[in-house]
Amino acid sequence: MALDERNISVMNFHYIRHTVDRFLHDVCEAGVSRIELWAAAPHFYIGDKTLADARALGQKLRGMGLDIVAFTPEQCIYPINISAKEQELRDRSVRYFLESMEFAVECGAPALLVTAGGGYRDEPSSEALERCVDSMALLCDRAQKLGIDLWMESLPDSFANIVRSAKELRALMDQLASPALHAVYDVAGAVMTREQPEDYFTHLAGRVAHVHFTDSDAAGSHLAWGEGIIDLDKLVGYLRSQNYEGSLTIELTNWKYNVDPTPPLKQCVQAMRKALGRA
Repeated sequence: MALDERNISVMNFHYIRHTVDRFLHDVCEAGVSRIELWAAAPHFYIGDKTLADARALGQKLRGMGLDIVAFTPEQCIYPINISAKEQELRDRSVRYFLESMEFAVECGAPALLVTAGGGYRDEPSSEALERCVDSMALLCDRAQKLGIDLWMESLPDSFANIVRSAKELRALMDQLASPALHAVYDVAGAVMTREQPEDYFTHLAGRVAHVHFTDSDAAGSHLAWGEGIIDLDKLVGYLRSQNYEGSLTIELTNWKYNVDPTPPLKQCVQAMRKALGRA
């Protein structure tokens, strides 16, 4: 399917101070049919939910004409780190993602988003990477058995000391050699790592399954379209030149949007619809 407005997806992160029903209503009102579910409290934290809750959520969304493109459990704010030095933290993190996969399957999501975590800055990063490979091997194996994909997003150096770029992400993917593992290109995140879209579609050619599609300032804050430095039309043109056909998720993480989340959602959808409508 050629890239057009049907590829627009919305994440519920900036609705954290509002109900999930408010989020779903606004998505439908905006004429969008895809969501990326940020699985966290108060909307949908797996520690507070059951698999039956996930099935019910999936049925509800389908009844509203909505598709979940990915199940994205919170993993930056919560104490989750699959590469942690501490065995108990690492084990809990792996269990968290294994359980999240079960929830993703039950609610009808075809993919689970995961990040690599990291180690201490006063230890060799190679040790954290080794732990990451061990953890990811377990997750990839389970994902293949469940028939679900894993989408990995790199994180900037302020968040992690491994898998911080498209090049490092490709190296990890090559080492794991799992058909279940694919890449996420986060537009604002790439600003933080001083990367261009070409870095992702060169190093990860054919493996970019998803895009977090937001404007950004020079520091990498995830902003509504028109409030940052990214050339939206140029980016859409580049993605089309690479035959990208996946979703484009609006992921607004700047806390200023939490008070009244509807206007920035509409602002993004309107700008994206206009850009995507151009051949």
